[in-house]
Amino acid sequence: MKKIISLALMAMTLLPATTLAQEEQDAPEVEWVVEIVEESEFKAYVQADLVSHYMWRGTDMGGISIQPEAGISWKGLSLSAFGNAGFDKEDPQEFDLTLGYEYKGFNIGITDYWATGVDPDDRYFFYKDKETAHQFEANFGYSGKYFSLQAYTMFWGNDYKINGDRAYSTYVELSVPFRAGGLDWDARVGITPFESAGYATTSTKQNSLGKQITVKESHYFYGEGFACNMASIRATKNLQYKSLRLPIFAEIHTNPYLQKANFLVGISVIAF
Repeated sequence: MKKIISLALMAMTLLPATTLAQEEQDAPEVEWVVEIVEESEFKAYVQADLVSHYMWRGTDMGGISIQPEAGISWKGLSLSAFGNAGFDKEDPQEFDLTLGYEYKGFNIGITDYWATGVDPDDRYFFYKDKETAHQFEANFGYSGKYFSLQAYTMFWGNDYKINGDRAYSTYVELSVPFRAGGLDWDARVGITPFESAGYATTSTKQNSLGKQITVKESHYFYGEGFACNMASIRATKNLQYKSLRLPIFAEIHTNPYLQKANFLVGISVIAF
């Protein structure tokens, strides 16, 4: 009788474990695999740059600046945000949003640029054409192992010629990456094919005879016609600490059209 009771107790003890093991063995695993695959296709990053000078497409945008950036991507579709805040309170503050799609090296996208100093009230949610500070730009390009070629065109917002016509300011950039001396290098050249957006100013100056004369000057977003408005070369040393990448870079950034040149350095902190 004791043996029968003992066997019964052992069976009661082992039965749940045996049943659980059988259920785990018979349970479908397809759903778990799908979740893992979907998670691997979804990527996100957070980045912050500290630069000694903010240069953009040959244009001097300000002095020492901090530039936060964040983005997400899924199956080639991406959404990113970029900001710029200069240490000098007179420098414009910037906030840009970009929606893009990439497939086999080819990419398209739309960017909404916004900066202070254009609208007198610096309103962000203000989209009245010819008065808004926003600029909408479309881009198309290709990025491969040996080069990247990108074209950008403004199509709405604060983008008008001096005569008041829509400018469709366009910028085309060729980038060639290479490695030398233990550093990652990137050589870039940018052109504008025709007259870009601009504005005119009037000032009073004294000529060589001591007389006061009125001088009218034209200022262009890129250039008054076909021009090479950016040529640069950047060297980067990539460092890493745990889950952080810490690229340190130095760059010579020039504008042949304006005959300007700048040397800048910076460091990025990238969490991935």
